[in-house]
Amino acid sequence: MNVVSHSIANIFKRFLVVLLLYMGGNRQITAMNFIGLCMSLCGLLVYTFGKTRHEDQLKEEGTEGERIKSQTGRRRTYLAIGLLALISLSVIGLFGQPELFTMSHPAAESVVSSTFRESYTRVKDQILSADFSHILKEETDPDMRKFLTRRLVEIPEDTDRRAKVLTSNKQVVEEAQRIHVNLFQDLLGKAKHVMLIELATYKNKGDPAIGVGEIMLLRRLNVTVVFYCCTDTCGLKDTLREARDVNEKYAKDELIILLQGGGNFVGYNSADALREKYISAFRKRRIILFSQSIWLHGDNQKELEYPVRVYSNRSNLIILLRDRQSLEIAKANFKGVQLILAPDMAFSIGMVPRQLLPIYDIVWLRRSDEESSKYDLPSFPPDISVDVNDWLLWKANSGQTAMEDAFLLTSEAFQFLQRGRVVVTDRLHGHILSTLLNIPHVLIDNPPYLKLSSYDKSWTASLWNTRLVSNGSQALDAAMELLRTYNHSLPPVGPRDMYAGSQADVRKQTL
Repeated sequence: MNVVSHSIANIFKRFLVVLLLYMGGNRQITAMNFIGLCMSLCGLLVYTFGKTRHEDQLKEEGTEGERIKSQTGRRRTYLAIGLLALISLSVIGLFGQPELFTMSHPAAESVVSSTFRESYTRVKDQILSADFSHILKEETDPDMRKFLTRRLVEIPEDTDRRAKVLTSNKQVVEEAQRIHVNLFQDLLGKAKHVMLIELATYKNKGDPAIGVGEIMLLRRLNVTVVFYCCTDTCGLKDTLREARDVNEKYAKDELIILLQGGGNFVGYNSADALREKYISAFRKRRIILFSQSIWLHGDNQKELEYPVRVYSNRSNLIILLRDRQSLEIAKANFKGVQLILAPDMAFSIGMVPRQLLPIYDIVWLRRSDEESSKYDLPSFPPDISVDVNDWLLWKANSGQTAMEDAFLLTSEAFQFLQRGRVVVTDRLHGHILSTLLNIPHVLIDNPPYLKLSSYDKSWTASLWNTRLVSNGSQALDAAMELLRTYNHSLPPVGPRDMYAGSQADVRKQTL
């Protein structure tokens, strides 16, 4: 092989690596990459032309066969370069156009803050990996380093030790994901197949977000969902019969039954009754109830009578509780069952990049159901745009399957929250999804149940961009303080005049 041929082969190898990264990896071709590709091809042509002319001159006095051989080699070289260019352009055309407009414009830089711009970048740490060893490497506290090496199933009531002292959204979210992976690697054991019972597809968009988090965790652990049903179909005889048929296909250690997490554990008889059907039908299967809150809203002892019969003395049942208040109630009432403190499953969605410029200064997510504490709304300053609403009233697109519906409803919840520079919420998942979005927000607790404050104390107590209050007036003060504190790092809202005369109409929807 002569020098030119060796150079061509080497360049082919480099181009092949780049194209494979583009086709199968997590790389994007930008305008600069595309220009560089063209320049390298031009340079290769110039180099080859010069080399072959020099070789032609040296062989002018050679035999006719040598001259023909030289001309043939030159044609092959040009053909190889042309083929290389054609392959490169074809791959780019087949796998997507280069991002020709990724270079920043000074005017856009001045409008969108550095924090907001960062959310548009590819989130490299969102790859579905079950490896969280980097957290141990970054931790400096000796006690926390020791905690990070523990199997959490061995300390089921102490899983929140590190989470509640973390200050940044990314740290809190990663710790929740690490806890989920740590627990379920042990809880699932050898099982690589699961049945998911009661996937939420209804309008309270926090519950579908829980289901999406559960699916993302299972994907992270390389576990396959071989059967699932929705809240409105799980109780049907045909659905239960189908679940039994699926169950028969798997050995004891190959399949586990998972029950949907949320806030309907005790106090919601229909939900407890549905779970009883599956707990009774699959007594020989390990059954795990994803993270739940216990919400008592009547005569405590009377409300607990039925759930105690359903959940107690079940050696095959594991119940995850998502706050310490719920854990203590469960410990006092449910005997003969394994209880574990674990964060809400929606955290397994991971950090979500903010994609929508806000429309309001404050989006106020206000419950309109029975769990509302019925607090009074304050009077809003005239120079602050506010939308008071409940995401129950928001419509979402319908998918082709129930699983797709859950993802679309969750996406709509994220869109709802992004409309505000900051968020005020009395819904727990308003808090959790705002944390995933890294949006500063205010939590309004719901006494006497204290659902939000109990969760916050366990998992998010030290977050620096959240505030916990107990009424609407305090919430407005806290939201104004967040707007001032993070003014330079929050994206701006649209023109002020677009809100003139509309705020009163918006508020009436939930008053």
